[in-house]
Order: sequence, then C-alpha cells, then structure tokens
Amino acid sequence: MSRAAKVATGVAAVAVIAGLVALASPAISALGGFGHHAAAQATSAAPSAPPITSPTPTPTPTPDDSSAGCRTEASFALEGDVAHLLKADAIQDRGSRPGARGEVLSSADGIFSYVVAPNDNLDSIEARLCFDGWTLARFNHVLGIAIQPDAHLILRPDPALPWIDSYNPYDEVPGVSVGDYTDALAEMGAAVRTQDLDTARAIWRKLVSGHVSPAAETAASKALDSGDWAVLDQMFP
Repeated sequence: MSRAAKVATGVAAVAVIAGLVALASPAISALGGFGHHAAAQATSAAPSAPPITSPTPTPTPTPDDSSAGCRTEASFALEGDVAHLLKADAIQDRGSRPGARGEVLSSADGIFSYVVAPNDNLDSIEARLCFDGWTLARFNHVLGIAIQPDAHLILRPDPALPWIDSYNPYDEVPGVSVGDYTDALAEMGAAVRTQDLDTARAIWRKLVSGHVSPAAETAASKALDSGDWAVLDQMFP
C-alpha cells in the first residue's frame, strides 16, 4: 500500500507590456504446540474503541543534519500482550536521509507510522524519527534487521488493541522451536499488507490461532471475520 504524498500547485502569471503576452510559468511539485509464556499473563480488554482514523501523509521537512541528533527517543515497553508507548513527545520527523527515505503518515495525535522505502535501514529510520529502532522493529514484527519495502512501521498504535509477540507465542514450551509460528506471522503480515483476506484467514486458522493471548485471539478473530483492515494492519504489521 503505497501512500506517496505529492502536492502540486500551479502558478501562472500574465503580464501585458506593450501588447505582448508572457508565457505561464511551469507548475512546481513538492513532496503442535508451543507452551505457556510466563511473561504473557497480562491481558488486554477486547477492543471496543471506535474505528481507527486513516492516517494522512505528512510533508517531509528539510533533513536535520545536526551532530547532536535526537535529544531523547521514544520507545515501546513490551509486556505480555501490551505495548506501552514511552516518551511519545520525542517522536518527530527530522527529514528524509539515506537509509530513511520513506513516507511518514500522521493522525490527529501526530506521527502514526512510517512507510518503508527500498534500501531503508533501522538505524537511519531511528535517527530520522527519534524512535528506538530495536523496540520499533520488535513491535512491528521485523525479523532480524530485514525490513520490507512498503511495510508500515507503526509508531503510535491504538492502545486498546493487544500486541502479538512474533518471537514468543503465548503457549510457548521451553526448548520447543517457535520457527513455524514466527514465519507464519511474517506471512500473515504480508497477506494483510496486500489485503489478501482469504490467505490471512487460512494462515490464522492453521498456524497462529490458539498461540496468542485470549485478548489477541478475540480481537484478531473479530477483525478477520469482518475484514477490519485498521485492526489487522496494527496486529499483523
């Protein structure tokens, strides 16, 4: 889902001097089983909040190349199925730069998400948005340091929705591989990004359902049944 923001304005000037007509000036463009995970005892209430408002593109500011960098950084504190956003006021867009040339989307509360561009990397995105790259990647189900072009990295999630840990299933059994579960969440995220609801439902039923917290099970099942993309986008980024 590409959300490139382009704003075009045309400026035309007509001057009449001694009966001569000047040309209009050109337009200017801008912009089975895994066992129980002890840390996951906390659960979130099933979402009852109104639908998430669609974010809008934010004009990219001039890059800030100050050597001081970000004075502080926002981050996520991830506990069980809850993601606490810390230091939200630190989130800002310091401008496009090598490794962070993607699009920033905003909601009424401020910067909401970042759309990954080709050749982006987590370090540059962290420097651009003043958001801790490790927790940003963990919340958004980024495997290792690989981030996919057009993926949406959510910075300001709806707190009413539970978070799904892509590395530690709710019913994790110590010593049992969770590779299938982790891979399934990555595949489900890809299906959600392309709005392939049938594939997302199939992956959920076969490989994910039953391995997340009760709150996440309820929220995801409801969203998959109704095709609620705003909820699915956050839960399966």
